Amino acid sequence: MDKYTRTVLTIIAVSLVAIAIQNTITPAKARGSCGEESYNPCFVKLVN
Repeated sequence: MDKYTRTVLTIIAVSLVAIAIQNTITPAKARGSCGEESYNPCFVKLVN
């Protein structure tokens, strides 16, 4: 395999791994009555 083909396949492989990892992470859930309507958005504050 030449260098170009190896680079393209590596980029594709890394992208597929990133998609797989992204799908395993669950989205954060907000508590309360926000987000039920389009005029009542939710805001999530992340703290350590």
